[in-house]
Amino acid sequence: MPFHVDRFDASFKEVTGKNPSSFLRMNPSEYKLLKTPARKASFITRMMGRLVAKTSKRTAEKVMLECGCMARDGVSRCINEHIIKRTKELYAGSKNIEDFIQRYNKHGGGKLKREGKKIKAIYSRCYCGSVSGAKEMIPMSYCYCGAGWYKRLFEEVLAKPVKVKVLKSIASGAEKCELVISI
Repeated sequence: MPFHVDRFDASFKEVTGKNPSSFLRMNPSEYKLLKTPARKASFITRMMGRLVAKTSKRTAEKVMLECGCMARDGVSRCINEHIIKRTKELYAGSKNIEDFIQRYNKHGGGKLKREGKKIKAIYSRCYCGSVSGAKEMIPMSYCYCGAGWYKRLFEEVLAKPVKVKVLKSIASGAEKCELVISI
């Protein structure tokens, strides 16, 4: 999913209590005017650099995590309800979590594997339309929006809180993306 300014603005305000334009001294809405993948990636790199410098890596991760799992009315959603519904149906028809993971993988859900009380998600390509074609390295904290996507999905499906951490990301220079979902 690509970067959405409205989600970023709302999640930034939710996490920090501040307006991103004045706090970061750059207007996230400028992103909407950019046409090339290189310019979009450069903008995101600059924005994430400022976010980490003015707050912390952890706060940047929280902002992006919230950006990916946000379900607020009036704000675009990173993960649509159809995906959640379909995944809930897969889970409901599964014998156990291992069966669910096999079904999820089979139905185009990616590459998940269980490791104890954790599920690892592994991808050989970046699915973010805003940075997947970038030539420059994107700060890994940006990829926490993907972690938010998984957080929302698994919290809805399992009906309980989960934690998600980004271990590696293609956008930040790794050969594959790896996230771990603590269930």
